[in-house]
Amino acid sequence: MKYNRICQILGIEKPVIQGPLSWLTDARLVAAVSNAGGLGVLGPNA
Repeated sequence: MKYNRICQILGIEKPVIQGPLSWLTDARLVAAVSNAGGLGVLGPNA
């Protein structure tokens, strides 16, 4: 996958941003996305 400017700005390897879905997102999902090179986001209701 091509490394692009958004990856450089966010400090991630892959241009994948996981949205904070309040009742579906937990620390395990955020960790999995982050460990895979994307940007995992944990919402305030998680």
